Amino acid sequence: MPLSPRLYHWFVRPQWITKKYIHDHVRHHVPLEDKSVLDFGSGTGANCSICHSDRYLGIEPDRNRVFLARRLYPNHKFEVFDEQNIPIDNSSIDYIFVIAVLHHIPDELIQSYLLEFERILKPEGKIIVMEPYLCKERKLNNRFMIWYDDGKYIRSEHDYLDLFHAGRYECQVVKKFTKCFLYNEIFFTAVPTAKREL
Repeated sequence: MPLSPRLYHWFVRPQWITKKYIHDHVRHHVPLEDKSVLDFGSGTGANCSICHSDRYLGIEPDRNRVFLARRLYPNHKFEVFDEQNIPIDNSSIDYIFVIAVLHHIPDELIQSYLLEFERILKPEGKIIVMEPYLCKERKLNNRFMIWYDDGKYIRSEHDYLDLFHAGRYECQVVKKFTKCFLYNEIFFTAVPTAKREL
């Protein structure tokens, strides 16, 4: 059963887990200073604290999570996402965070979002992706994730990367790690090849 926004924020996204397994990895590999960030599927806003409030936008389809994010982080901007058009000008974003989102979305919808991502990214912009993934060597973790997680589309490393390749993106795997002993996590970046060719 899905958790209420407040329970989700405190139970699934407690500050120490978010810092250790998301923020520290992103900060170590991605220079965020003076960069504009779209947090796609921002949930209750847990990732906004590593971004400058004037250069951050979180979008999220769950209206109640957006309302909670606005209360928790009043200096940052959050909008309800209509799950179609991203309310951002062309070529205006340095980084798109896609953190623990794709495993909730079917392939065909991801392909449409990849077109929107390409539209809003600056020529040197990147997508920053962090997702749970199925790993042949860690079958116990796989079983736990499938049983515990609300996401219906936890994929293998190759399945995630193939989705981006099909959308004409170049991907680079930054790191693979285990979160809280039970979650296989993959951290990769993606860049639209069409932007690279300009």
